[in-house]
Amino acid sequence: MKIFKILPFLLYFAVFFDSYSQKTISLNGEKLSFSWVFRIDNVSDKRSNKDNIGTPSIGSVFVSPTEKETISLKGGVVAAVKKLLSQSIPLNNSSISISYNILELKISESKLPNGNISGQMFLRVAFERLGKKDTVLLTETITSTSFLRSDAQMPAGRYEIILTSLFSKSLEYIDKWLVLNGGKSEAFVKGVKMIFIPEPNDNVGDTVYYNSGKITWNDFKGKPTNSRYGAAIFSNFAYDAIFQIKDGYIVATIQTKTYMVRGMSWVMPAAQEAYGLAHEQLHFDITRLVVERFKKKIATMKADLVIDLNSMIQYEYLESYREMNKLQNDYDGESNHSLNRQKQAEWADKVKKWLEGK
Repeated sequence: MKIFKILPFLLYFAVFFDSYSQKTISLNGEKLSFSWVFRIDNVSDKRSNKDNIGTPSIGSVFVSPTEKETISLKGGVVAAVKKLLSQSIPLNNSSISISYNILELKISESKLPNGNISGQMFLRVAFERLGKKDTVLLTETITSTSFLRSDAQMPAGRYEIILTSLFSKSLEYIDKWLVLNGGKSEAFVKGVKMIFIPEPNDNVGDTVYYNSGKITWNDFKGKPTNSRYGAAIFSNFAYDAIFQIKDGYIVATIQTKTYMVRGMSWVMPAAQEAYGLAHEQLHFDITRLVVERFKKKIATMKADLVIDLNSMIQYEYLESYREMNKLQNDYDGESNHSLNRQKQAEWADKVKKWLEGK
C-alpha cells in the first residue's frame, strides 16, 4: 500500500518539473513595407543543432540567479516563423516565390561576475528562389543582437520583441538584396530578348563577307582540288553571342557572319566566265539563306537560364549547318554543277524568292 501512495506523487512531480523546465514564447509580427514584391512559400528548419526528434528548443535562459530553463517557440520553429512571416509580408500574387531556410537560431545567456546577465540572440537564414524546374540559392544573412539585464528573470514578452526584430531585419535584408540584384539575377528571369546586330561588311585577310558585295573571280585564290569541275567556293557561316541579365531579361546579342574563304575557293582559268561565277554566287546566297532561317528560328526562343538558351542556340546552329549542306548538295545535284541551265535558272529564282521571304 505504501507503493501506491508514493507513485502518484512521483508522477505528479515529474509532470510539473517538465512544464516548468521550458519557457515558450510566441512570435508576432507587424506588416512591413518592401521595395520589391515577393512572397515566401516555404519555411524550412535546417538547423544543425536540433535533435532527431525535432525539439523546438532554441537555447536556454536564466529564470533565477542560479537556474536556467530551455526556451522554445510556440508550436515549433517552422510554425512560429510561418506565422510571423505571414503577418509581416503583405498579401500579393508575386511570381517571385522564396524559401526561407533557417540555418541557425539560438538564444544564450551567461552570468557576469557582477551578477548581471548577458544575453545573445543569433539568426542565420538562407533565401532560395523556388522555380518551376529548380531551386536557386540567392543569398544568406546573419542578424544578431546582445542584451544585458540585472533582473533575475526577463519576461517572455521581451524575448519575443527582440527575436521578432531579428526576423524583421532578415526580411529587410532580402528586400534590399532584391533591389540590388534582382534585375540582373538569372533566378528572376522574366523572358528573353534577342538583339541581332548587322553582319560585318569589311573583308579581313582571307575572309570575304557576304555583305561586302558580289564576289568576283579575284576572290578565288586557292589551288584547284578537283579537275572535274571548273570552280569551287568555300562558303560558310558562324555566329557570336553575348549574354547578359538586364532588367529581369536574358539579353542575347547575336551577330551572324556569312563568309567565304579565298584560300579554299578556286577556279580553273578556262572557267572564268560570268555564268560560272553566277553559279558560285548562288552557293554563297544559299549560305546566306540558311543564316536568315537560323536567325528566325532563334528569334523567339524562351529560356530561364543563360546556359539553357546558349545550348538551344548551339543546337539550332548545328541543325542549320546540316540544312546548308543539304541545300548545297541538292543545288549542285539538280543543276549538275551548273551544266543543267534550266535547273540552274530554277534554283536562282527559288533562292531569290526565299531570300525575299516569299
